[in-house]
Amino acid sequence: MDQLEEIMQKSTELGKSIAHTPMYQEFKKAEYDLLHNPVARKLIEDLQKMKQEHYGKQAAGIEVSNEEQDTLKKMEFMCLKDSQVLVSNDANSKFQEFMEQITKNIKEGIKSVEK
Repeated sequence: MDQLEEIMQKSTELGKSIAHTPMYQEFKKAEYDLLHNPVARKLIEDLQKMKQEHYGKQAAGIEVSNEEQDTLKKMEFMCLKDSQVLVSNDANSKFQEFMEQITKNIKEGIKSVEK
């Protein structure tokens, strides 16, 4: 097995190990529960749609009004008042932090060889 194949094999094993962590399991459960909760799912879909509209305007050089920004903040607040959305958001944040730490460790491993 050459070096690249070995790296790919190790990365697959890392992915399998990650999938067995409590953080990943919580993340997947929260995602599943959110998708199967019509009220929470609609809140998130509406928020994402509103955010996309704002990003589209900004990308086109159109300024988002204070009223539009306030509406977005209210929508974000409404989402976080929903317990299922809050649980999902928390699980997602924890999992993303975990993945960022893994990426940081990989980068540190690379840098340690370069010295």
